[in-house]
Amino acid sequence: MSETKKSVPVRLVYDVWFLEGERTAAGVIVSVGLDEAKALIAAGKAERADPLPGE
Repeated sequence: MSETKKSVPVRLVYDVWFLEGERTAAGVIVSVGLDEAKALIAAGKAERADPLPGE
């Protein structure tokens, strides 16, 4: 599996519309592709939700 296709868990800080007309509420943990996760985090709409190493 390539790095960009890898699924990454993120916690939404704001409501996000992944599909038109379908809202995903803030506070929910969702798994998205690595590129989309990076974009959401950079935009301040999500934060990492993966465990720290050793947990």
